[in-house]
Amino acid sequence: MIQNTESEAIVVGILLFFAALFFWKLTGLMRSYSAHKLLKKSRSIKRIKKLSWESFEQLCKVLFEKQGWRVLGNEKKGADGGVDLWMKRRMRSAIVQCKRYDDAMVTIKVIREMYGLMHEYGVDEAYVVTSSRFTKECYRFVKDKPITLIDGDNLLSLVKKYR
Repeated sequence: MIQNTESEAIVVGILLFFAALFFWKLTGLMRSYSAHKLLKKSRSIKRIKKLSWESFEQLCKVLFEKQGWRVLGNEKKGADGGVDLWMKRRMRSAIVQCKRYDDAMVTIKVIREMYGLMHEYGVDEAYVVTSSRFTKECYRFVKDKPITLIDGDNLLSLVKKYR
């Protein structure tokens, strides 16, 4: 009788293991499909600008993952303190600010804030991604700093590369 109960427990354990494995794989497939669908949907700057801010951040997350980063979104809803994505790759860490603008340009104020946040959080790099453009002051400021600016044209190039 005891041996039968132990056998049943082992079988139940194995079934639970395979059920968990199945749901983990299914979740991965759904996430992959969702990412693929988002990349397909974002085939022009005009379409990218029509994304919600949440979808824009998700698009950025997908693109950085495609480049080999392990990306975590900011779990806070609302004010995020200037950081939308947290990333790690090998021994490097980075933060990302995503700016989905229709026509407004990203100003130096945003870039300076990211530079300060880099030091505050002790990360190696910072990225600012926009569907629009950056002012000339932004490009001058990031010269010789570990900050990468990705404007709408470069963003669209990345979408096309990883689609």
